[in-house]
Amino acid sequence: MKDTTTIRVSRDVYNAIKYLAKQTNENMQDIVENAVNEYKKRRFFEEMNNAYAKLKSDPKAWDEEKKERELWDVTLSDGLETEYEGK
Repeated sequence: MKDTTTIRVSRDVYNAIKYLAKQTNENMQDIVENAVNEYKKRRFFEEMNNAYAKLKSDPKAWDEEKKERELWDVTLSDGLETEYEGK
C-alpha cells in the first residue's frame, strides 16, 4: 500500500469525490489522485502555452526559435530510423 496521509476538504468536495467513486466504480483515493494528476498536466500545458506566447511576442527570440527548429528538422531525414530498423 502507498504511504498515505489525511487532508481536510469541504463536505461538498467530499460528497463529489464519493459520488464520482460510486459512478466510476473506483475508490475515493484514486479519484483524488487522478484529479490531481489531471490538474498537474493541465497546469504544465498552460505554463508551456504561456511560455510560447511570451516567446512569440518577441520577434527576435521567435525568429531564433524558428531557425533552431529548421536546424533540427534535418535530423528527420538522416536515415537513422531506417538503420535502426535494420533496413
